[in-house]
Amino acid sequence: MTDLTSEMSCNSYSATMTTQEENLETTVTPECRICLVGQEAAQNQQLIEAMQTLNMSFVESETGIEYISAQDDDQQETVFVMQEFDGPVYSKLQRSGCRLLGPTVFCKAAANLQPLPFSNRPLYCSHMADLIICFTGFTTNQKDDLKRLADIVHHMGGSIRKDFSSRVTHLVANATAGNKYRTAVSLGTPIMTQEWIHKTWERRHDMEASATAEDMLLYKMSPFFKCVLSFVGFSDEEQKHMEESTVMQGGAFAAAGEESCTHLVIDENVVTNMFDFPTNGSLKVVKQEWFWASIQISACADESLYAYATIPTTPATPGSASKVHTPTGSALMKSSRKRRRLRESIAALSQETTLSDSPVMPRKRRSSVQDPNVTTVSVSSILDATSTPETVAASYNADCTPMQVDKTPVSSTPAKPLSKRQMVAMELLQTETNYVSILHTIISVFKEPMEQEQQTGGPILDQEEIKTIFGKLPDIYDVHRKLKEDIETLLSEFTEDKCIGQIVLKHSSDMMKAYPPFVNFFEFSKQTVEKCEKQKPRFHAFLKICHSKPECSRQTLTELLIRPVQRLPSMILLLTDLAKRTESDHPDKSHLEKALESLKKVTEHINEDKRKTDGHTQMFDIVNDIEGVPPHLLSAHRSFIMRADTIEIGDSESKKGDNFSVKGGNVTMFLFSDTLEICKRRGKLGASYKSPHITKTPVKCFKHIELLPLSHIRRILDVNETQDCQDTFCLLCKPHMDTMQRADRVYMFKMVGDEMSKTDWLKTLCQHMANTTCKADAENFLIKIDPEELEITKSDFESSKLERAKRVARRATRKVGRTFSFNKTPRNTLSRAVSSLSTNSMGSPMEMSTGDTPQHHSVPQSEEQRMTAARLASTTSLRTLSPIANKPPMTPKRLKSRTIGPSGASWM
Repeated sequence: MTDLTSEMSCNSYSATMTTQEENLETTVTPECRICLVGQEAAQNQQLIEAMQTLNMSFVESETGIEYISAQDDDQQETVFVMQEFDGPVYSKLQRSGCRLLGPTVFCKAAANLQPLPFSNRPLYCSHMADLIICFTGFTTNQKDDLKRLADIVHHMGGSIRKDFSSRVTHLVANATAGNKYRTAVSLGTPIMTQEWIHKTWERRHDMEASATAEDMLLYKMSPFFKCVLSFVGFSDEEQKHMEESTVMQGGAFAAAGEESCTHLVIDENVVTNMFDFPTNGSLKVVKQEWFWASIQISACADESLYAYATIPTTPATPGSASKVHTPTGSALMKSSRKRRRLRESIAALSQETTLSDSPVMPRKRRSSVQDPNVTTVSVSSILDATSTPETVAASYNADCTPMQVDKTPVSSTPAKPLSKRQMVAMELLQTETNYVSILHTIISVFKEPMEQEQQTGGPILDQEEIKTIFGKLPDIYDVHRKLKEDIETLLSEFTEDKCIGQIVLKHSSDMMKAYPPFVNFFEFSKQTVEKCEKQKPRFHAFLKICHSKPECSRQTLTELLIRPVQRLPSMILLLTDLAKRTESDHPDKSHLEKALESLKKVTEHINEDKRKTDGHTQMFDIVNDIEGVPPHLLSAHRSFIMRADTIEIGDSESKKGDNFSVKGGNVTMFLFSDTLEICKRRGKLGASYKSPHITKTPVKCFKHIELLPLSHIRRILDVNETQDCQDTFCLLCKPHMDTMQRADRVYMFKMVGDEMSKTDWLKTLCQHMANTTCKADAENFLIKIDPEELEITKSDFESSKLERAKRVARRATRKVGRTFSFNKTPRNTLSRAVSSLSTNSMGSPMEMSTGDTPQHHSVPQSEEQRMTAARLASTTSLRTLSPIANKPPMTPKRLKSRTIGPSGASWM
């Protein structure tokens, strides 16, 4: 494909490469003649008002031809204004060298009260003012399209350059190839499609529009623009994921071997040769890293940097199994070779009976050349699954290259055997070396690249997200790097009197500072990684590239980040084993015990901090689930303890205890360190009786009733278990401070659910009551009591749906009856009062009010007198007439004398 922008050197387009084009050194002055060309411009009311604001006079003309020669005669410059820059009239004015402006230029200048600039070529608007644009990727067949794009850029105040440089602000490309494209990617210059110019030109009448607006970024060139990708060597799931990513990034995919394919993406870990996939000259065969690198930088990466190199193989015989060169067959051959080498290594390992004298056992890479004389193999090379390229490279013998055979003669002198203590110490060093290498990989491969400034395509993640993911990991790395160096120094000249525990004890204080912040927020860090990977394709591509690197050993970032969480327990086990193999009179024995104790303190501190962190997190979740909860429930000194689900069995209507809600109501208690949150537990959302016209909004699971401080609870009554009374307890609370009532409150509950036993709940509640009131005898808050003493019967536990429905119906009936009553008097009370008056042989109420003795009247009362007596009875105070008013309250036997002060009851 020929790049037309590099070949064009003449015609009108060549003039765009000069510097004279963007010199806006002239302004329109009131002395200039303004000519409105055409009826559309003359009838543009907004344009006329703009010129009036700028104090400019104008003339009208159908074509403006008469003013072309007039400006040469009277030496007065004429500026032509056209509604559209097309047609024969526009072409003739442009060829004549006249200055042409669009209405948008006048309107914007009038709105901003600024002078009216214009260039030497037609200027319709200033949407691309101060932009320098370069083109690439257009063929000779697109010459007319390119000229049209250049004219539009000039009409919007932009400039064009033939050669790409750092001054170019935007590159308009038609293909993801070429030197200009690569340079723009490296400099971070925005690469746009030609659609960007057309969409901006469509907004030429909007004076507020701009080519650099945020919504115009939609026309930025995608990484796989006009690319057709094929994938070879991937699993079905991975290939499907990559195909979906291809479409999201502006490309297309096809089966391998199709002529439309432009890129063949290979999994180099599976496919070892490409004999079954013939390629043409235009097809680019790349490794999978190219795919993810393109998504990461939001541009098509340079294929030459990720070109797939075929591994040379010897021609196979006609009958050999290697005749098949498909990716699957190559993978099977590769796997078979690995298994054969492993069997040979294990066989050699079984013959190895001696160990090296060096405290750090060197590892030698097994040569690919089959030499029967070489029978020794390193233990770590077989068993160490966490080795990294750094540790492997350090284990090579200095005189042996990877493709050479180590011909060093094996010494016939048997090596001095290592002590068990030294072997455990060497294992500690080996695991510490691997751990430090993993931490170094996390920092160097993941963290540092994301923190680099001026990243191609912009920052991958925000600084807050990076800090959330990695946290105190650099501090942990520094501590263990120093610890590893100290252990290496000690083991380089190891003797039995060396103290390893002293070294661990030296760094324990730094571990105490570094580990808790990271371990406590590891789950949040893990969630942040998963969230960003789903929402940010560039971060997902970055992780894919990092995971494919040999340093990561095909482990994900989350799998690597969990290593610090697992390290301290592993160290405790190794030090415990080392302490067992150390004599009691050894000087390192006490140091190892102290080191173990210090590491256990670190883990305990981590667990305690994690418990507090989880408690604060639970507090936020609880507050979000309770409707109407007081905001001061959230406090730094307060922590969540436990929760209990109960049913109220008290009945305040029958004077049998008090109620937070109603008898049989579902009540949930959230115990905090110093208070008890009482709330109503709601049922299923579908069971609520609401009007269908009400907009459905998220209903919280609980509704706040009361925030009860633990200091306001006097006693906890543990009701003894009987056949009819199970899991029942009571709270004896002080009266409300804002009421005149001086009697204590008694609330009765029955625990539901199997999550917690009544004993554990009451014991924990009493303990925190004692902590709040600064008392040491938590047992004194708990009192055993029989259900008969509280008058608790079997009927109190009948909380079926039918009983609840009846109670609700009765309350609703009373409310409706009172609503439609004129005097708000209960119907039963009124009927009893009227009945007593109608059947009583006394005189009228007027006679009773005077204190006269009732007498029998021989003359019967008339109908009018009876109605008068009924009306008078309805207006008197019926409280004295009702038998309920004088009924004594139903109070439990042993709670009749409860007061706010000390009680005389023995059980209180």
